[in-house]
Order: sequence, then structure tokens, then C-alpha cells
Amino acid sequence: MATLAEIQAELQKRGEITSNQSIFDPEGSSFEEFKKFAESSIKGPIKGIVDIIGGYGTLYDYLKQSKDPNAFSGTGISQAIKNLTGINLQSIEGYRGAYEFGRAGAPAAVLTAAGVPGLFSRSPIGIAGEYGIAGGAGVVSQTVAPDSPYAQLAIQSTPYAIKGGITQATKAITKPEGFFPPLPETTELSRVGRLTAGELGLNREQLATEAAIGSTPSSGQKPIAYRQAQASDAESFLTNLFNKASGKTLTPTDTTQAVVSSFNNYGKSLSSKLRSDARTDFSAAKNAGGLIDTSPVVDAIKSKLGEIPPEVKALDPVKNAMQRIIDEYVTPATSAQTIPSTILGPTGQPASVQIIPAVPASNLKINVDRLQKNLSIWGEAAYSGTADFGKGNIFEGVAVGQAKGISLAVLNGFRQSLDDAINNNVAGADKLVKARDKFKENISRIEVFANRPLTKAFDVADVTELVPEKVIADLKKMPTSQRQFLVDVMQSHPNSQVVEVLNTIRREKFNDVLIAAQTKGGASTDPTFNIQSALAELDNKSGEFSTLFSNSKDAAEARLAMNWMRRTLAGESAGGGGFGLSGSEVYAGTGAAGGGAPTRLALKEIVPLLQRLVASPKDFADVIFNPDYRKAMIDLSTAKTTTKKVTNALKTLSQGVGIMAVRAGPMLQTERPEMPSEVQPAMSTDDSVRLQEIQDALKALEAQ
Repeated sequence: MATLAEIQAELQKRGEITSNQSIFDPEGSSFEEFKKFAESSIKGPIKGIVDIIGGYGTLYDYLKQSKDPNAFSGTGISQAIKNLTGINLQSIEGYRGAYEFGRAGAPAAVLTAAGVPGLFSRSPIGIAGEYGIAGGAGVVSQTVAPDSPYAQLAIQSTPYAIKGGITQATKAITKPEGFFPPLPETTELSRVGRLTAGELGLNREQLATEAAIGSTPSSGQKPIAYRQAQASDAESFLTNLFNKASGKTLTPTDTTQAVVSSFNNYGKSLSSKLRSDARTDFSAAKNAGGLIDTSPVVDAIKSKLGEIPPEVKALDPVKNAMQRIIDEYVTPATSAQTIPSTILGPTGQPASVQIIPAVPASNLKINVDRLQKNLSIWGEAAYSGTADFGKGNIFEGVAVGQAKGISLAVLNGFRQSLDDAINNNVAGADKLVKARDKFKENISRIEVFANRPLTKAFDVADVTELVPEKVIADLKKMPTSQRQFLVDVMQSHPNSQVVEVLNTIRREKFNDVLIAAQTKGGASTDPTFNIQSALAELDNKSGEFSTLFSNSKDAAEARLAMNWMRRTLAGESAGGGGFGLSGSEVYAGTGAAGGGAPTRLALKEIVPLLQRLVASPKDFADVIFNPDYRKAMIDLSTAKTTTKKVTNALKTLSQGVGIMAVRAGPMLQTERPEMPSEVQPAMSTDDSVRLQEIQDALKALEAQ
């Protein structure tokens, strides 16, 4: 059976602090208690200083669950000291609290005295303060989590998280990475709205970090609030830009009235020009005596008449109108006549009989004076749909559009008649050439106007025939080639509202962007404005910027907004990056640097923990999703945001983590003295009883 000394040696070998005092021992004198307290108070600090060197070795033994401590662990060094000096730092007579206080406080004080940044200065008062606070935290950590080196590290690091080494490290870790646009560009982007550092610099690693932080619940509400505010920034900037670029607009009803009125006025001006030119240009040929054959006019109308199915009774008014036009330019046929003499012959019969042969219908040949008057009538009809030759409106009961089309056919017939007259060299043909050419130009303008889709759309007798909302929709879809035509038509109106109509069209197209971006059916935390949808609409309209924006400055503002929106959509998957180093990355990196197995395993566990202590996801969120975004963006693009600034940040980070790495060693101890938790009544102190007690404890320890 093992002796008591052998069992104590085995426990100390495993890192346990043992005591020669039993719970069954009677309480000693005050002097004896003082000696026990003094021993614990002296051995504790010495053991803490040993742990500065052996802390990570002890963690290695803890992770490997080794029963044989390595020579570089706190236990191994303590045993070496025992072998050399006979002083056993792991054995105390009592007062474990004093021992733990000194063991935690001493290394903190020594490191501060040696110049390692801590809670206080290197002055005597500062060193004493470091000793007191670290000692207190050490006692708490051993009481709360005696078996967890990680929990002990977290508890003992708390004062440093409040003040000192961790503060600078936190700033360094959370400092954004990347190179950022020049200050003028950043200033312009900040006018649109907030951008994270990753979106501003388009650095993939930073974007991945932001995605990871944003998707981490522990980052709090800031990421959600930031994205909501970012969407609001975009909506506000675009709304203000569109309001400015639109200017004064009209209601759908007023827009319809303005457009229809302009088209009516334009058609009227074309027909008026034709009439006035005809009066002037044909005057010189009036006295020449030439006749103009109307056959081309009659043929044109007969051709159109032949296109109408006779069985369609609804078109009878149109057929009647065409027939009246034909009658206007055709001499009716006359049948043969036999006229007997009123003088009777000897037989009592008429002495003679006069036979008048039948005369077929023929097309009229009219003089230039009548031609001029007829051109005026048909020119008016091409605009108004009404033609009156003194016998009432020929187009009674005919739709205005149909009447205008028939009138144009008549005018084209007269154009052919003039060509034929000039080619046949009728009297005054030389004087008809100039008049004919100008007449052709006027007819061509009327035809082009009549055939335009916009003209057909607005060719109504009354504005009430149109639905204003449909008019607006049609104007929005108007091709660019039709835009100038609309401008020309509206500018010819004496009370032109072309600017207001164009502004209204712009406003409606801008509304398409804002409406498309409205989020419907989303969660309560989703932004109500979808930046990607707004950008897609602007991209679709980018070819129209020259017409959508009346000045280059507004167009530049739109492109600035698009640049900003593209940056907000630039992102990396949250799975593609994170923050800090993983344990496996630390393990591999330490091995590549030549670190041995104990160092690699210890750092694999401790570095990620240190990083979480130094900077939590919420710390990152506070930096990334900074509400004071404009200052944050400007700061990133100032002259200090260069390679030097990034290097300084990394240097500060290295210093901060380095400080905690040095101080962490003594905080990672799992060794603890086995002290009784309460005093029991005095009992026998027989060694066999004590030996059995320790053997039972050892078996229980091995079973864990």
C-alpha cells in the first residue's frame, strides 16, 4: 500500500496543491495559523511568477490530459524547484485563498513592473493596484471555474477589457481593411448615403467580414438598423433628385388636354399654310387660261370606294360621301334624244326629226381659279374633316379620321393632276411649276403628320374621347424618335406647355423607379426600399438620361447614385470570411513558424479565445455599422488611410494580442490546493485514516 507521502507526491505531480493539514486536525494556535497564512502568501506569488513561464505548458498538459507534466509546465518547473531546493511550491498548510490571491496577483504586478502595458502605470502604487485587482480576479476565477482554464482567462481578463491592453487591441481588430477612394469621391458618395468600409473600398475580405458580422445575432440590432437607414438614404436621395429634375408637372387630365390641343393646332397650321400658299402661288397662272383635268382625283376616290365591301351597311355614310365627291368632278352622262320637228309634213307627221346622241359621263377640267378654291376646301378638310361646296358637309355622318384620310386622297389626286397638266404643257404650265412644287411640300408635311403614331393616338374630335391615364402611359412608352416630333408639335402652339408635358413624362418615368423599389410583403426588419430594384430600373433607363435629365448636373447626380447603389450591392458570402483566426489556422501557422507540439496545441486553443475577448461581433458591428457614417467615410479616405495606416493598425493589433498572450499564461492554471471546505470536529489523527482518505480521493480523481 502506498504511503501518505507517495500519494501526495503523485497528486503534486498531477498539478494539485496539497496540504499536510487534515479536516480532522484540531485547530492550532494563532501563531501556527499565522505561519500557515504566511507560507501560503509567500508560496502563492512565487508559484504565480513560475506560471508566467509555465502557464502555456500547463495548458498543454491539460489539453493532452497528461498525467506526467512536461518540464516546461508550471507543475514541471515547480517540481524541478523542489528537487533543487527542497521547497515544494504546490504544498501548503492552509489558507488557499491567500495562496490563490498571491499566485494571480504577483505575475500581473511583475509584468507591469517589467513594462508590459496593464491596468496601471509602473509606479509603486500602480504595481500595487495591479497586484490587488489581478489577485482578486484570480481568487474569483478559481472559485467560480476551478476546472476551466478558459473561463479563468475570461474572468481574469475582464479588468483589462475595461481598461488597458484590450482597448487598443479592440480598435485595431475592428479597424476596416482596404484602400479607399480619394477624398473628393468619398465626399460625393457620402452625399447619397451611408456605406460600410467594405462597400466604400470594395475590399473582398472586409466585405466578407461585414457579411459574417451582419448575419451573427450577437452583433445586435445595428446591422438591421444600418441597412434600413441605407435604403432610406437611397430613396430620399432619388426622390429629391427626381423632384428637382422634374420641375413643374401637370395632372394626367391637363396633360391630355395640352397634347390634344397642340396636335389640333398643328394640323390646323399645316392646312392653313397649304391654303395660304395656294392663294398666292396659283394667282400667276389664273389668267393663262389653262385647264386642269380632275381625272386623277376621280380615280383616286373610285379606288377607295371600291375597297369598301358593299354589304357593310355601317359604311354607307362613307360610300355616300365618296360618291358626292365623284359627282363634284364628273359631268353626268346623258342619254340619246330624238326631237321631232314641230312642223308637220303632208302626211301629218313631223317634217323632220333631230337626233341628239348620248353623251357619256366625263371628268371635269377645271380652271386654275376653281383649282385654288378647291385646294383650300380640301386643305381645311384634311385638318377638320369637314368639306362644304355650298351644299352642306360632304362628310356628314363620317368619322373625322376617315374624312381626313379621304381629303388627303383628294389632295394627292390634285397633285397628280398638276403633274399631268405641266407634262402636257397646258396654257400657263410654266407658271404652275413653282406652285405645284410648294403644294407637294405642303401635302407631304400633312401626310407625315397624319401618319405619325402620336397623331393617330390624339386624332380625336373631343378630348373626352381619351382616357388621361392611358395617355400618360402611352407618352411614357413614346420612342425617342417620337420625342422631337412631340416637341415640334407642342412648340407650335401659341400657349405651349411643352416644358410641363415633358416634365410630367419625366416624373412618371422617375416614379417607375421609386415604385419598382418599394418592398411589399417583407418582414418587419426588411428595408422598405429595395436598392437593387431601383438600380435595375435606372439601368434600363440609362440610355434615356439625355432626355430624362434636362441638364448634365442632374444626370451626373443620377450616375453618382447608381455608383453608390452598386457599392451597396457589392458583397461577399458570410461563409466566405469571418473575423479573426480560427484555431486550425493558428495551429497550422504556428507549425509553419517552427513551433513545437505544446506551443501549437496551446495557441490553437488560446488565440481564438483571446480574439473573442478582444473584439466581439458587437464590437465589429459598432464600427462597421456606424450611424455617424459621413464622418466615418471621410476618415477612411483621408491621407492617413494609406498603407501606413493599415500597418499601424496591424501593429497595434499585434501589440494588443501580444500583451494579452503574455498576461494569459498565469491565468490558465488548473492546479489548486486540496483544502477542506469546512472545519469538522476533531477526530483521530491516525495516519492510516488519513492515508485511506487520500486513497479514496485519488480514486475519485482518476474516475473523472
